[in-house]
Parts: sequence; C-alpha cells; structure tokens
Amino acid sequence: MELYDIHTHQILLEDNDDPYHSCILDVYPLEFEVAKVTYKRHSFSCGIHPWYSEDSESQLNYLFEIATDSRIIAIGETGLDKLKGPAFNIQIPVFMRHIELSEQLEKPLIVHAVKAWEQLYHIRKETKPTQPWIIHGFRGNPQIAQQMVRAGYMFSIGDKFNVESLSFIPKESLFCETDESEIDIRDVYQQVADALNIDIEEFAAQVAENVHRVFPTLQTPPPFFAEENE
Repeated sequence: MELYDIHTHQILLEDNDDPYHSCILDVYPLEFEVAKVTYKRHSFSCGIHPWYSEDSESQLNYLFEIATDSRIIAIGETGLDKLKGPAFNIQIPVFMRHIELSEQLEKPLIVHAVKAWEQLYHIRKETKPTQPWIIHGFRGNPQIAQQMVRAGYMFSIGDKFNVESLSFIPKESLFCETDESEIDIRDVYQQVADALNIDIEEFAAQVAENVHRVFPTLQTPPPFFAEENE
C-alpha cells in the first residue's frame, strides 16, 4: 500500500522519518535551497501563499529562477483568501503569475482557497490551464464541490473535511494531505476511506494511481501494510 502526502508543511528529521510514505513539502522560494539539502527523500511545492502576496515581487522573481529545479514538482501553494491577507486586487495578480509559471513549466498548481470559490471558478474558466489544479485541504459543501468539479479542479483532503461533499468528487481527482496538522497520513487515508465506505487499501491504490498520473516523479515509498506494525 503506497501512501502519499501531497501537501505538508512539516517533516521530521529524515533520519527519523517514516519511510512508508512520500511527501510534497510546501516551501517558500527563499527556503528552497536549504530545504532541498535538508530533505533529500521528499519533493517540493514552491510558491507564495496569498496571505503574503503583498510586496512579493522579489520572491516571485526568485520563484521563477528556481522553479525549473527537478525537486520542485508543483507550483504553490497559491490562490485566494477572502478572510485573511491583502485585497483581491493584490492577491489575484500574484495568483496569475503562479498560473503562468505552472503552465510554462508544465507543473501542477496547489491552490489555497477560502471564501473565494466564484473567483477561482471564473479564473480557471478564463485561463483554460492545461495543468492540474489541486485545491488543498478542501472542506467545501456539496454545492461548491460540484461547482469546482465542473470547472476541472482536483482535491486534496486533510483531517477536516465535509463528508457529504466526497460523493460528488470523482475518485480520480482525490489526494490526501496533512498540511500543518500532526496527524499521521495513514489516519487521513483511513478517515476518507471510511467516509467513502471503501477499504483503505482500495482507496490508497486509487490515490497512488492519481499521484503517478499527476506527479510522475514523486518518489514511490516502500509498501506499507498495517499488519507490519501490529
């Protein structure tokens, strides 16, 4: 059973890290050079969070310099947040630069979304991206889930999610994550599998298939089976 955490902000020191999962560690551009030396086993997403999009031109320029690195396999997290951060007239241009970079380098986009569904829906329709866009930590209600599915988004689920929304999301569009939580990624998989009423190994196989399709260079971890730790 392959286990993937496609969006996390924390990894234990690699000497003590769990070998049975593979991560995409989210870092800011100026953190990347140190992070790639510190964490040799995992991959990275790199971008500017919408909360910090004001006065971010120097970080954006640096992002464009380093994003060709093969260890960076996704752009972001980026996106729009109505509750925190600068006004949308500042957030949107920064988001658009990330979209540009994602398309230019053919790397998926990790999207942060809070109370900005309409704007994100229309931006995707207008820009017509060729790369996958993954809403991380998705907690939206069924109506929002259906709207964003129609727009072509994919979804990463963490330890908090709307159970009713899962039935409206194609399993081919699902991933799992820990984000800033200290929860074990296995527990996230179990919670989502239970909500979908399917076996965890069946769910993990589907997520692994999605990962291999969208992030083909993400390192495959050694197989994990629950009975190994029993």
